[in-house]
Amino acid sequence: MLRKALHIALIAMFVFAVFSISTTDVQAQGDTERLKLDVSAGMRALDLIRQLRAENLIPGGGSQELTLPRTVINVRNQGFWYFPIGRGTALRDYVLHFEMRAQELPSDTNGCGMAFRIVNDNDFSYVMLTKDRRIILIQNDRGDTIVEFDEVIDDLEGIDATDYELDRTQLHLVTIVAVGDELTLFLNGIEITRETTARSVRGRFATMLFNEEGNRSNTECRYSNVFAWSLQ
Repeated sequence: MLRKALHIALIAMFVFAVFSISTTDVQAQGDTERLKLDVSAGMRALDLIRQLRAENLIPGGGSQELTLPRTVINVRNQGFWYFPIGRGTALRDYVLHFEMRAQELPSDTNGCGMAFRIVNDNDFSYVMLTKDRRIILIQNDRGDTIVEFDEVIDDLEGIDATDYELDRTQLHLVTIVAVGDELTLFLNGIEITRETTARSVRGRFATMLFNEEGNRSNTECRYSNVFAWSLQ
């Protein structure tokens, strides 16, 4: 079980598991330079990889090692829940991309996301979007948090999130570029953050959700077009 996330020690359980309205408008604006990728629902992995190569974010070569057309996770119990995907596929440096819709989030702090570079209880990373508009990117390394990005999207300079919502009406496209000690996060094609204190480790993948303490209502996250392109 993974026991650390979002600054709270909660019991996390591993269980095996196992859409369309519109994608949201999150737009770059102002003087802050944010890389913008041309992404769309159902896009091919190679179309994304070519853009990242053109921006010199990733090297040439590699291959698609994880493919998951769609999956749904659904729980009523509180806490963090992780649902392994990829049948044990473990990668070190790669591009991870997925489309995500929050079908049911009854509490403001509830969220949907993806865990990656999972090694054990103390060694894992994850990205999560929450209903109260937070974007979170974490890496725990042997028990220590070495990457800790946790921001409200409205507070990010250079981003227009006027029409952004995490609910069933919007499909969000999330891209993680994990290369060496850098983690770069894109949301709907807009660069959100580039963290340079990460550690490159070979690990597994899991969809994840958080259900707020005391909430017994159904929490459901839906994923589609999940893929990971190995860079090694």
